[in-house]
Amino acid sequence: MYLPKSQYKLKQASKGKFIYEVSGKDFLGGDYIHLSDDTMFATNATHKATMKNKIIPKFEGKKDNTYILQHETNERYYNILPKGAKISKKQDDLEPIFSTKPSPTPKDYLRGYFYRYFTKRKNSPTQYYEINEEMFKSLNKKEGKYDHNLYHPQKITWDLSDNARKNNSITIKRLKSSKGVGNYPYSQIQLLFGDMEEYKLSNEILNQTTTPEKLNAPKPKLPINNRKKVTKAQEEAIDLIKEKSRKRNKITPSKNLTNLKGRERDYTPRDSFSSGTSGY
Repeated sequence: MYLPKSQYKLKQASKGKFIYEVSGKDFLGGDYIHLSDDTMFATNATHKATMKNKIIPKFEGKKDNTYILQHETNERYYNILPKGAKISKKQDDLEPIFSTKPSPTPKDYLRGYFYRYFTKRKNSPTQYYEINEEMFKSLNKKEGKYDHNLYHPQKITWDLSDNARKNNSITIKRLKSSKGVGNYPYSQIQLLFGDMEEYKLSNEILNQTTTPEKLNAPKPKLPINNRKKVTKAQEEAIDLIKEKSRKRNKITPSKNLTNLKGRERDYTPRDSFSSGTSGY
């Protein structure tokens, strides 16, 4: 991302002062960028700032899993709150928002898409978090478990097929051109979703020719992925396709294979993203 020099400062920190928000690993020290909204990235160039190198102060966790909000200096946040709303600086009854990394299931690969959820801090242009479905629903319903006054939830459809780059790019483009929340559009959403082909599994691999003589052939080479859960889901999706083919060819299925009614990958980007305010 590009930011004018007036909106950030280049600083230095020693080892042990910060951790990477996504991985939880220690920041080993050195240069980092401190934005005007108190967001920090372990880099010396704004165009290299991504969610992977976003850092946060290292604090010892509280045993009761609560937190205290830092002092808010941006009055735009208070301007968008309902009239008469009282926001205490100590939010000990709320749980903190934290980043998650959900992955597709085998069934998601068969249909060609899955839902991803994220939230954005209302008074910050750069603080995005990918969250799970439970957090999304809780924020959307304003259950009081998380700070719905400060965080706005969103749900998007993420393509997993050969059309992933095209369809996911359309989704992100629509988000960036939308109004956003808290006087800030989603102009920096690429910090969260930068790889338009993340989790993609090509139709050639998934729907390989499953003639009787090839049903027991070794699995095809899968895309390189450092997450075992994703690789396992892709392998299981291939197994489900093979199981469907075995039934079609009236071949006795192997043991320990999951049975599933086959479905074509039917991704359509008609509702590529939806605001939490529209209900769920």
